[in-house]
Order: sequence, then structure tokens, then C-alpha cells
Amino acid sequence: MSIFSRHFPLGLGTSRFPISGPDDTQGIEKSVKLVRQALESGITYVDVGYNYSAGMAPFVLKEAFRQTNRPFSVTAKVMYGQDRTADEARRRIELYLKTMGLEKAQYFTCWTIWNYGVFENIMKKGGIYEGALRMKEEGLIDHICCSLHAVPGDILKIIESGAFEGITISYSMLSAANMLPVLDAAYAKGVGVAVMNPLGGGVIAQNKDYFSFACGDQDEGNTIHAALRFVKAHPAVDIVLGGVKSEEELKDSLGVFSKPDPEPPAKRLERVMGSVAGLKGFCTGCKYCAGCPQGIPTAAIMQARNALLFEPVASYNRTEPEELLYHIQMFRPLLHDEGWIPKSAQNPCLACGKCERQCTQKLGIIDAVADIYRRAQRAYFTKEAHKERLQELLVEKGYTKVGLYPNGGFSNLIIRLYEEFFGEPEFEWLQFNSDPKMWGQTADGRVVHGPEEIRQLRPDLILICTYKYDQDILESLRPYEEEGVKLVKLHRAEEMPWVF
Repeated sequence: MSIFSRHFPLGLGTSRFPISGPDDTQGIEKSVKLVRQALESGITYVDVGYNYSAGMAPFVLKEAFRQTNRPFSVTAKVMYGQDRTADEARRRIELYLKTMGLEKAQYFTCWTIWNYGVFENIMKKGGIYEGALRMKEEGLIDHICCSLHAVPGDILKIIESGAFEGITISYSMLSAANMLPVLDAAYAKGVGVAVMNPLGGGVIAQNKDYFSFACGDQDEGNTIHAALRFVKAHPAVDIVLGGVKSEEELKDSLGVFSKPDPEPPAKRLERVMGSVAGLKGFCTGCKYCAGCPQGIPTAAIMQARNALLFEPVASYNRTEPEELLYHIQMFRPLLHDEGWIPKSAQNPCLACGKCERQCTQKLGIIDAVADIYRRAQRAYFTKEAHKERLQELLVEKGYTKVGLYPNGGFSNLIIRLYEEFFGEPEFEWLQFNSDPKMWGQTADGRVVHGPEEIRQLRPDLILICTYKYDQDILESLRPYEEEGVKLVKLHRAEEMPWVF
């Protein structure tokens, strides 16, 4: 039994509500109705981030909670970087609760732990974890959890630390070979597991015929249902998170989890994993090719390249060109799950053949590695490309004030990389955000300003950092351009996101 065991197996993800922004009254009303229907259908676990669904998810939940007396549990998330201290973590949680109209949160989540180093920072004296312990003692939260985006080896160490009662991880048929040891470890320690991306970030839904092998005799040929049942088949998995945009999606997902799996879960797990291992050209994640003498993460690269077997999926508001969509699908797990970005586009492979000799699938790893470095150059997915971009935009330009819009993961990375590459800047960093909840708060010691303060603060340049909403933000800031404020997008047309 774990802290998540009492919940209905389908959890409500709140990042995909049909809302375009705070003025979308119709979208907000539709989303409130969706939440209410989910709760009244038996869903009890609600996963929310302050910026989900154009920043409106917490407001939607407040209204939905007001309209029903059904039981529910919510997450309240604190991300290292935006907050670092125990006091900052408390302020963030108090803001969450105020926005949702709640007195307490059942689950405190250390949000988006990228690697073991971030975990160590969270655990420092006076840090976020200490703040969580205090809030638990005071009854402001019930349980301390985390969401993990680190490599499996780091996740295993974090689980073994015993710091967290529950974890949220990305897990699907695509990542099963790598993540099964993580699930086994969580189950052995009684750590609750909630799963995000159960359909591989949309890849499985987009390629239902390719993944039809997941269907057993009683799945009625429905690949999506079979994929969701596969995720829940491991005994460690308590909750499968499903983001919903419509009543039809909600009803469909509820149908999967409202009755027992028609196939014994252990049999489903064994059958599907056997089918994955037999896919032609598909890297099964056995990792026998690991141990490159040049330090190339061959196993991770080959798994990421599985994306080339499928139709590309629209991502981060990008629907074309096709190559960019493939690059997002391939490089996202390399950065997100492996923490890997090449120093340059120069391929260090010696073509020694060690990896290919050990590959059980007899894949062309040497050619695949060469191709991934060529693609990294085209997608600007190298440290060298990021340095060149920051130099082009910011170095020796005579700026006195540079605005980053919005603050968050992108802005934190830009500041860190600038200092790593060029040292302390000669200009002042300013951080902006359109979300009123952020105004006046500090992020990494810097005050977050609203867009109305742009005229008063007069930055020379505003660098639009976000990837998903860069064009929307650019258009909203056009009036300031007419007043002499230079507006530039961080990402070029063919470029990968710097942060996922």
C-alpha cells in the first residue's frame, strides 16, 4: 500500500483544458464543467501546476471545487530555481491554496527534478524540503512527493533516499525498458507512483496501427485503451494521469479504468514487453551498446531515434515543418530524461564498432550517431549553438537593461548560461510575466514584474524566452516596440526548445 493506493486509478491532469487565456469565458466554463464531471465520476487525484492551461487551471479548480461536495486531493508544486528556500516554498504553497480557495493541500510536490544535483539542492539546510517538513508539521500539507525527469539511475538513488512518499514519472510502452527498474524499486519501498505521458507524449495515439500489438484478445482493437492498461499493469503504478480537453476524452478514459483489466496485468506486462523487443528497427532499451569510449550516450540516442519510426506529432504549438517535429520528439528525451546536449555538432565517434557488436537488434548505431549530430547542428541543439546565440543577442550591445519574458525555466537557464559563457553581464536583468500571481514575487532573487511596468523600467531589449507561446507574447508586446523597446525571440525558426 502507498499514499496513492486509495485513489481512483485515473488522475485528472489539468494542463490541457480548452482555455486560451483569462478572457476565454466559454473555455473556463467548459473546463469547470469537465472538472466537476471528473470528480462526480469518482476521480479523486487532481494534478495542477500554477501555469497549467494558460495559467487558468487553479482558478478553474477553485470554481469546480465550490460547485461540488465530492472528495478530492490536490498537488501543490514548488520548482527549484523559481524557489530555493523554505520560506519561498511556503509562500508558493500559500499562493496555490489562496488561488484554489483551499486551506490545505494533500500533496506537496518538489516539481521537475531534472537530476540528482537538483535533488541535493532541494535537500540543503534551509531549502525547499525543509520548508515542506515544516508545512507538514503544521498541517498545511499531508505528504511530501516529487515529479522526476531525471535519468533512471538518478531516480533510483532518489527513491532509495526515502525522502519522498510519492513520485510522478513519465512512463509508457516507449520508455518501459528503461523505467521498469524504477517501478520495481518504488514498489519495493512502498513509494506511491503516478504516471504522466502514458501515451508517450502523443506518439502512441498518433500511431495506433504501429502499436496495435499492445492489444490483447479482449481490448477490442483499441490501441489507446491497451496502452493505458499496460501502464497500469505494473503493481507499482497507482495513478495514471490523463489530461482532458473534452467530455468525450474524459468519458473514454474513465471507461478504461472503471472496470478491471480484462487481461491479468502480469500477463499483459510480459506480453507487451515481448512484442516491443520484437519490433523491427526498434531500440528495446537493453543498453548493451552502452559504454562508448568517447562518452557518447549510444543507448539513449538509439531509444530517442525510435521516434523516426512513427508519424511526427505536433508539439509546443509547432505543427510544421516535419523535421522540426521529429527533432522535438528525439531530442526531448535526450535532454529531459538523460540530461544530454552535445558540446558541439562535431561527432566524436571513432567508429570502433564496440556498440554495434553488442547490439542485440543489430542496429546501425554508428550511422545513427552520425545522423544525430547532423540533426543537432540543424536544430541548434548544442552548447556551442546556445553560446553563439547569446553572444549574437546580448554581448557588447551596450544594453543597460535586458528583460526576460516570461520568467521561469527558460529565463533561469539563460542567466546561468550567460554567466557560464561570458561572466557577469554589464547590464541589469529584468524579469516579466503576464500572470498576476507572479507579480512582486522573487525568482532567484529577482523581482518579477508585470508587463505594465515595461514603460517605467525601460528595458533596451526584451528577450522572449518561452518556446510554446513566443509568437503570442511577441504580438502582445508590439506596442512597446513602437516606444523603442527591442523585441526578439530567443528561438530561431528551426530551433529546438532550450527547456522542455
